[in-house]
Amino acid sequence: MTTDLPPRVPPHSTEAEVSVLGSLLLDNDAFLADAVAELTPGMFYREAHRKAFAAMQALRDSGEPVDLTTLTTELARVGHLDDVGGVTYLIGLGDQTPTAAYAEHYARIVQEKWTLRQIIAESGQLMRAAYEQQIPLEDLLTQAGQIGSSLDVQANKGAFSIADVVGEVARDVASGTGERPLSTGFSDLDDQLSGGLYPATLNVLAARPSMGKSALALNVAENVAGQLATSGADGQVAVISLEMRRHQLVVRLLSAASRIPAGTVQAAMYGRQGLTPGQKLRFDQAAGRLGGLPMTFLDDAAHDSSLKALPAKLRRLHKEAPLRLVVIDYLQLMTAGGENRVQEVSTISRTLKQLAREFGCPFLVLSQLSRAVEQRPNHRPMLSDLRESGAVEQDADTVMFIYRDEYYDKETTERGIAEIIVGKQREGAVGTVRLQFMGDYVRFGNLSRGPECG
Repeated sequence: MTTDLPPRVPPHSTEAEVSVLGSLLLDNDAFLADAVAELTPGMFYREAHRKAFAAMQALRDSGEPVDLTTLTTELARVGHLDDVGGVTYLIGLGDQTPTAAYAEHYARIVQEKWTLRQIIAESGQLMRAAYEQQIPLEDLLTQAGQIGSSLDVQANKGAFSIADVVGEVARDVASGTGERPLSTGFSDLDDQLSGGLYPATLNVLAARPSMGKSALALNVAENVAGQLATSGADGQVAVISLEMRRHQLVVRLLSAASRIPAGTVQAAMYGRQGLTPGQKLRFDQAAGRLGGLPMTFLDDAAHDSSLKALPAKLRRLHKEAPLRLVVIDYLQLMTAGGENRVQEVSTISRTLKQLAREFGCPFLVLSQLSRAVEQRPNHRPMLSDLRESGAVEQDADTVMFIYRDEYYDKETTERGIAEIIVGKQREGAVGTVRLQFMGDYVRFGNLSRGPECG
């Protein structure tokens, strides 16, 4: 007498799937976790979860926030709202997930269960072929040896043999067609940085207040945008200022471009003093040129300094035109939540590094320095002066400092000279370059080429 065995349920974890979806509703930054980024809708066991995750990915890719309202709207738009259990089920996803902190752990479980189901499916196909005996034994053995090969490819996604990488590098060296860095517009600085700002890197520019870090960052942003405009290349430069409004930034750019003191531009702007005919001509020419640059200001970031809001804003911009450079002024004004400020800054620097890799463009992030600089006889900054977190030093690919001797010594012979100290460079040497600093115009220039360059 035989007893019918109950059907076996394929490996899965409803709890893990719910926790992943709930984490994404609670905190969109969970998308940045490596394991979550590797998930596809097909890895979820429940069809409702597949459709919910696909809708979340669609929202994220379009730069929209993922929350209960947007998810409900997206699922209704594609006709899947009832399939996932309606609004009530979506509310339950968040209620069953108290925190998004373990999203990566649960995403790994979802991947593991999917892999087990794939192994079962491939093995089942091989068993049927063996029972049917319609395939030559040699072919059957070949298929048996190939079981799991497709899964190995998925599991080893992102893994490359040294032979493949050496071949790629050798081809780039021979042809000179490797991905090139962005020129900062300052030849001596480019030379020190082994060519400029490299794709997918986090570059920190730090200085004490009034040293000119915002001015230098704006100069670099203008130079890169100018290169894009001149070459006709697709893309844009994004400038996120948490300290100054967009009008203040543009006044600085116009002052630098027209060689009219910023105070004079502001005086004319507020009707206190008009421009001379010569100044008006230069101003109009500068305004015409700057107005044609592919540069975008995220002005509302000043009202929402939360790190959580940044990825969606940048993804929306990236969809409109590829991001080629992102400038953030400055790191210490950003918030991310956390038990203490050191942990918070660590989260910010790590996330910015991940975003640089996601968009494949350099991030130029400004940072304040601690007051320890002021307490030393030699006021030139060093890596230990980075304020609030050693994680900034660890995550950054390059760390640059600005030092102007005239700030400390009014009798110095180095007036109008700024030292750009490269204190860390992951792919190159550290060192110092000298640039011209034109305080009236809030502008830096190549020292060897005079004030009209840079």
